[in-house]
Amino acid sequence: MAGSSRVFHSDSAMPPWSWGVGFSDQFVRHTKGVLSLCPMVASGSHKKNARWAHARVLPLRDIAPSMLTRNEILYIRSLRDRNTRISERKFVVEGHKCVDEALRSGWAVHGLFATEAAMGSVTGDAAPVSSKEMDRMSAFKSPPGVLAVVEMPDDTNMSAQDWVGESGAAFGLALDGLSDPGNLGTLLRTADWLGIQGVWASPRVVDVFNPKVVQASMGAVFRVQVWRSELPAHLTALREAGALVYGMDMAGQDAWAMPGTPGSPSPWVAVLGSESHGLSPEVMSACTEQIHIPGRGGSESLNATMAAGMVLGEWGARLHRQSSASR
Repeated sequence: MAGSSRVFHSDSAMPPWSWGVGFSDQFVRHTKGVLSLCPMVASGSHKKNARWAHARVLPLRDIAPSMLTRNEILYIRSLRDRNTRISERKFVVEGHKCVDEALRSGWAVHGLFATEAAMGSVTGDAAPVSSKEMDRMSAFKSPPGVLAVVEMPDDTNMSAQDWVGESGAAFGLALDGLSDPGNLGTLLRTADWLGIQGVWASPRVVDVFNPKVVQASMGAVFRVQVWRSELPAHLTALREAGALVYGMDMAGQDAWAMPGTPGSPSPWVAVLGSESHGLSPEVMSACTEQIHIPGRGGSESLNATMAAGMVLGEWGARLHRQSSASR
């Protein structure tokens, strides 16, 4: 079985059910033209994903829209696993809002499915599936009824010199070890609202295409560029290129008392650590300096996402005041 998948683009007339799924040759048995799965051996933490860890997209013969196969369902389920998403360069989007954002984004959509109850509100030519089939494909306990398989974009990182000198960005965000999908999705939504041009994530940060991240971002994942990066080296490069890099830490200076405005003359970068451990020592040493949000109450700390949102909002407000004053 050789070939490449047929892609259904949002502006194409190709029906979304024209793609299919197969498995690596050593795990496939053909009997009179029927595709079946053979046992697989896995080790370590990936045992639970063994049955679909080697899935790959293959073209199948034409099938009716209502005939969603077991292998197609297994393939879509396999995309819950980060390693499979990375190797396949595809991820799952669920819910009317996020699917609509995917269809309008121009990203390649390889499958669009909806239950009968949700079909009327879908923007696009969706293949009908039963509620039971949707339950099996969905990553959520209460599936929203609409699901799409989307191809990841090119993730080539912009160089520090280009971001500082040519992107026109006033400020950016770097994430060191953020592990909660809901927090990352909310931060992407905040970054989208503020028009942030550049988010860098360390390898320890939860996958941006995790279903819960995509859901929490409310479509921002299709507009905010996120680059995977080894932060100590990249933050050092940003600083050497002229950016001011501010690590968020309780021992830092008062964030409200910082002088200046981001982008004038240098862009600023806020660096947020993990929810439980904060910034790593290596990342901390790559920052220009540390900042914190002063508090007056009795709470020990702020939620990481809330803290980052407050700092980024303050920076956005400074830009707004500067722009208003120059009119």
